Amino acid sequence: MPDNRKYFFVKHGLDALQIMPNFIWRTGEKEEPRAFKRVKKGDRWIGFAYTTSDLRERPLSQVTGFFECTRESRFGQLPREAQSPGCKNAWMIEGKLYGKQPGQPVGVPPIDELLETKHFKGQTLVPIKDEKEFERVRDYTLAHELNPRDIPFLGREPRNEQEVLAVIICCHQKLGIEKILRVQTAFPDLLVKLKGKAESVHLEVETYSKSFLLHGHAEQVHNRQFKTDEKSEKKCWINNAKTDKKLKNCVHAVYELQSLIRDNKKLVW
Repeated sequence: MPDNRKYFFVKHGLDALQIMPNFIWRTGEKEEPRAFKRVKKGDRWIGFAYTTSDLRERPLSQVTGFFECTRESRFGQLPREAQSPGCKNAWMIEGKLYGKQPGQPVGVPPIDELLETKHFKGQTLVPIKDEKEFERVRDYTLAHELNPRDIPFLGREPRNEQEVLAVIICCHQKLGIEKILRVQTAFPDLLVKLKGKAESVHLEVETYSKSFLLHGHAEQVHNRQFKTDEKSEKKCWINNAKTDKKLKNCVHAVYELQSLIRDNKKLVW
């Protein structure tokens, strides 16, 4: 075991991580990517799938697995399933599964929040400080993994806001929603009747709770840009704004669906 072992997040699209889960790879490069030279045999990485750019935080970031490098960077032919027209070769770093693995991709906060530092936009290889930090991310991931059978309709974690909305619609009764009165593309997404509450309630759906602020919904609430006399409630898959005072001041409550489904709980007014 090397004394100077390094640890990384490896950011790839989810499709790339599923085609070649134990590889770090890049096509279209004539020379070895500079970052690839940093990864040596015995180093470890966390597969981190981004489903779009990091700019709006709307899609869900997911951890796909934990790996250890077995073969350092080389240029070679891609497996047939990874090839595309005019692109059959790539720079590749090969690894093997390391330790306990999630059964499927697990939704997690953005890398900056997992590492409690900034900023890693656009980087393929994101350094992790040490083994302790690597294991902390692994513990978080495994603790937040859901049984696919508990996620109706999809059978996996949602990957964007529209899929979060689909989960809500499919299991609204289990979540304490008696009836869905309206679904719309404009803010707020849903008008519902909660069990035990006479008045109807507005729900805004996000992948991450911080997106409520990033999308300008706080200003819409403040300026009364929708017809209601109450603050809207907010549903998200992951609540990454638990201490944000601005968010708390413009919604009645924030519900983290990932936790509600895991703990078999309902919306409580």
